[in-house]
Amino acid sequence: MKIPLLILSVILVLFSCKEQNGTKQESGLASNKDKSLLVIFAHPDDEIVISPILSKYANEGVNIHSVIVTDGSKGVTPHANIPAGDALAKVRSEEALCVTKTLGIDPPIFLDYIDGDLALKENIYTLDDKIDSLFTKYQPDVVITFGPGGQYGHPDHRIVSNIVTEVFQREASESLQQLLYYGFPNEAVDKGLHLKTDLVKWMNDNLKTTQKRFLTYRIPFDAQNLKLGQEASRCHKSQYTPEDIEDLFAIMGQTDGLIYFRPWNGASAIKDNIFD
Repeated sequence: MKIPLLILSVILVLFSCKEQNGTKQESGLASNKDKSLLVIFAHPDDEIVISPILSKYANEGVNIHSVIVTDGSKGVTPHANIPAGDALAKVRSEEALCVTKTLGIDPPIFLDYIDGDLALKENIYTLDDKIDSLFTKYQPDVVITFGPGGQYGHPDHRIVSNIVTEVFQREASESLQQLLYYGFPNEAVDKGLHLKTDLVKWMNDNLKTTQKRFLTYRIPFDAQNLKLGQEASRCHKSQYTPEDIEDLFAIMGQTDGLIYFRPWNGASAIKDNIFD
């Protein structure tokens, strides 16, 4: 049976495009190897929202360092029944270590500020110095933190965002290429989303969202990244029930397999790799 010339031409073009896309993906994997990513959040569970891409980039050979600024000692929840203080801080540090082991990234870096005390004047000054030292020590290519809204307005989130940005704009170099703010697009919020738990309903209702046009880094993740991210997030047993984790990932599922970021300086080019 002879294949008409036009159809044969289309098949060859499609095959060529597929081959080129595969080559591009392989090239991306190779170019990300040995890159360094510094993730800086206020609390031991803040990384949940980006956990699928931590899995993605760890699998691509990126060196990932997770910085946790506070001890989480005031994150009391009814289901865990652990009082505020040293006992809770110890549990949360163990949970953070569980997360990094599950994701296959470096052990967490704890700065051990008391949960909720970042607004104290002396803490703001010393945190600036510590973030500066981390940039010098780890020489990251990319830094990730929350944006000015602090995900849902948490003061600790906002303070960490502010200080990381301050240090970045002072110390950015040829090697320290980009600061990215995690963001959730306005257009993806579904107020009718069926959520089981009151905690996550509150978080969903109070999300500080961003217009999608500003979220120019749109990083895809696959089913395995999502599965590992969810498994890692279950480490935070003192903070979330299994139902909470399901709800959190249902919210994340509204973004159709993408985690969104915006560059701190508002660059407008659309990217699908944080290292571009």
